[in-house]
Amino acid sequence: MLDLDLALNSEQIMLPVRLENAIAGKATYTKRALWDTGAEMSGVSDELATWLQLERRDVGMYMQSASGIVPVEVAMCKMQLLSGECFEQEVMILPTNDTPVIVGFDIIKQGLFSLEPMSDYLHFHFGIK
Repeated sequence: MLDLDLALNSEQIMLPVRLENAIAGKATYTKRALWDTGAEMSGVSDELATWLQLERRDVGMYMQSASGIVPVEVAMCKMQLLSGECFEQEVMILPTNDTPVIVGFDIIKQGLFSLEPMSDYLHFHFGIK
Protein backbone atom coordinates (compact mmCIF):
# COMPACT_ATOMS: atom_id res chain seq x y z
CA MET A 1 0.00 0.00 0.00
CA LEU A 2 1.29 3.45 -0.94
CA ASP A 3 0.15 6.55 0.97
CA LEU A 4 1.57 10.01 0.25
CA ASP A 5 0.57 13.53 1.13
CA LEU A 6 0.79 16.06 -1.69
CA ALA A 7 0.55 19.84 -1.71
CA LEU A 8 -2.98 21.11 -2.39
CA ASN A 9 -1.73 23.08 -5.40
CA SER A 10 -0.08 20.01 -6.97
CA GLU A 11 -0.69 19.83 -10.71
CA GLN A 12 1.11 16.50 -11.13
CA ILE A 13 1.56 13.41 -9.00
CA MET A 14 5.26 12.50 -8.96
CA LEU A 15 6.28 9.29 -7.19
CA PRO A 16 9.56 7.57 -6.43
CA VAL A 17 10.02 4.37 -8.47
CA ARG A 18 12.76 1.74 -8.72
CA LEU A 19 13.43 0.38 -12.21
CA GLU A 20 15.25 -2.86 -12.95
CA ASN A 21 16.48 -4.93 -15.86
CA ALA A 22 17.18 -8.24 -14.12
CA ILE A 23 18.73 -9.77 -17.25
CA ALA A 24 21.42 -7.07 -17.49
CA GLY A 25 21.73 -6.74 -13.69
CA LYS A 26 21.02 -3.00 -13.84
CA ALA A 27 18.71 -1.02 -11.56
CA THR A 28 18.10 2.62 -10.75
CA TYR A 29 15.79 4.78 -8.66
CA THR A 30 13.99 7.98 -9.65
CA LYS A 31 11.99 10.42 -7.55
CA ARG A 32 10.22 11.73 -10.63
CA ALA A 33 7.81 9.09 -11.95
CA LEU A 34 4.66 10.77 -13.26
CA TRP A 35 1.41 9.07 -12.21
CA ASP A 36 -0.58 9.49 -15.44
CA THR A 37 -4.15 8.15 -15.57
CA GLY A 38 -4.38 9.31 -19.19
CA ALA A 39 -1.47 7.17 -20.38
CA GLU A 40 -2.63 3.73 -21.54
CA MET A 41 0.84 2.24 -21.04
CA SER A 42 3.72 2.96 -18.67
CA GLY A 43 6.99 4.18 -20.12
CA VAL A 44 10.63 5.04 -19.48
CA SER A 45 12.74 7.69 -21.17
CA ASP A 46 15.12 6.76 -23.96
CA GLU A 47 18.03 7.75 -21.69
CA LEU A 48 16.92 5.42 -18.86
CA ALA A 49 16.18 2.58 -21.28
CA THR A 50 19.70 2.89 -22.68
CA TRP A 51 21.29 2.99 -19.21
CA LEU A 52 19.25 -0.03 -18.07
CA GLN A 53 20.20 -1.85 -21.29
CA LEU A 54 16.56 -2.73 -21.97
CA GLU A 55 16.06 -4.98 -24.97
CA ARG A 56 13.97 -2.85 -27.32
CA ARG A 57 11.44 -4.18 -29.79
CA ASP A 58 9.64 -2.40 -32.60
CA VAL A 59 5.99 -3.46 -32.48
CA GLY A 60 4.60 -0.80 -34.79
CA MET A 61 3.34 1.46 -31.98
CA TYR A 62 3.01 5.24 -32.26
CA MET A 63 2.34 7.96 -29.72
CA GLN A 64 1.27 11.58 -29.88
CA SER A 65 4.05 13.93 -28.75
CA ALA A 66 4.56 17.69 -28.87
CA SER A 67 6.29 17.25 -32.22
CA GLY A 68 3.52 15.07 -33.72
CA ILE A 69 2.94 11.35 -34.01
CA VAL A 70 6.17 9.42 -33.45
CA PRO A 71 7.06 5.71 -33.47
CA VAL A 72 7.95 4.13 -30.12
CA GLU A 73 9.66 0.89 -29.18
CA VAL A 74 8.76 -1.30 -26.20
CA ALA A 75 10.80 -3.33 -23.71
CA MET A 76 10.27 -5.46 -20.61
CA CYS A 77 11.09 -3.64 -17.38
CA LYS A 78 10.45 -4.14 -13.68
CA MET A 79 8.91 -1.15 -11.84
CA GLN A 80 8.72 -1.13 -8.08
CA LEU A 81 6.73 1.45 -6.14
CA LEU A 82 7.95 2.88 -2.85
CA SER A 83 5.46 0.64 -1.02
CA GLY A 84 7.02 -2.50 -2.49
CA GLU A 85 4.46 -3.40 -5.18
CA CYS A 86 6.40 -4.67 -8.19
CA PHE A 87 5.21 -4.77 -11.80
CA GLU A 88 7.17 -6.56 -14.52
CA GLN A 89 5.71 -5.66 -17.87
CA GLU A 90 6.18 -4.12 -21.24
CA VAL A 91 6.84 -0.37 -21.20
CA MET A 92 7.10 2.20 -23.97
CA ILE A 93 10.48 3.77 -24.63
CA LEU A 94 9.61 7.46 -24.57
CA PRO A 95 11.32 9.49 -27.32
CA THR A 96 11.71 12.46 -24.97
CA ASN A 97 13.53 12.70 -21.66
CA ASP A 98 11.20 15.38 -20.19
CA THR A 99 9.72 12.85 -17.77
CA PRO A 100 12.01 9.91 -16.94
CA VAL A 101 9.19 7.51 -15.99
CA ILE A 102 5.44 7.42 -16.59
CA VAL A 103 3.29 5.13 -14.48
CA GLY A 104 0.32 4.53 -16.78
CA PHE A 105 -3.12 3.02 -16.54
CA ASP A 106 -1.72 -0.47 -17.23
CA ILE A 107 -0.33 -0.36 -13.66
CA ILE A 108 -2.91 1.95 -12.08
CA LYS A 109 -5.82 -0.36 -13.00
CA GLN A 110 -4.22 -3.25 -11.09
CA GLY A 111 -4.95 -1.60 -7.76
CA LEU A 112 -7.23 0.74 -5.89
CA PHE A 113 -6.29 4.40 -6.38
CA SER A 114 -7.71 7.41 -4.58
CA LEU A 115 -6.90 11.07 -4.12
CA GLU A 116 -8.62 12.68 -1.14
CA PRO A 117 -8.55 16.42 -0.43
CA MET A 118 -7.75 17.19 3.20
CA SER A 119 -7.71 20.62 4.88
CA ASP A 120 -4.19 21.60 3.76
CA TYR A 121 -2.98 18.73 1.53
CA LEU A 122 -4.10 15.98 -0.85
CA HIS A 123 -3.87 12.40 0.36
CA PHE A 124 -2.76 9.92 -2.36
CA HIS A 125 -3.45 6.21 -1.85
CA PHE A 126 -2.70 3.17 -4.02
CA GLY A 127 -3.05 -0.44 -2.96
CA ILE A 128 -3.26 -3.77 -4.76
CA LYS A 129 -6.74 -5.35 -4.84
